Amino acid sequence: MSGWPLARRRFALADLTIAGVTIPQGGRVWVSIISAHRDAAQFEDPSTFDPARAASHLAFGHGVHYCLGAPLARLEAEIAVERALRRFPHMKPAGRQSEPDWWPSFHKRGLRSLLIAR
Repeated sequence: MSGWPLARRRFALADLTIAGVTIPQGGRVWVSIISAHRDAAQFEDPSTFDPARAASHLAFGHGVHYCLGAPLARLEAEIAVERALRRFPHMKPAGRQSEPDWWPSFHKRGLRSLLIAR
């Protein structure tokens, strides 16, 4: 397993209550990044691959901790998908065998493969 943490430690700037638990100012809060965008209260069918789902990207950080490479990563992904769709306009999932193949990992979530037909 790589050195990537499964959660990020943050400190409460003021007293706050989360899910009925009060966290005092200065108290530690652990944010699980492996559950990012998998919250059924926020997303309909969160385990289904949906590249069009509107969501901010928790894994890129926030505020002063925001990843400087995030805009480049988004741009690269946008260009790659746009070019693939332009080159193969009839591309679609390849039937029942098209279930996404996810990396078997607890610390990151990403597609290993997705079968398509053109």
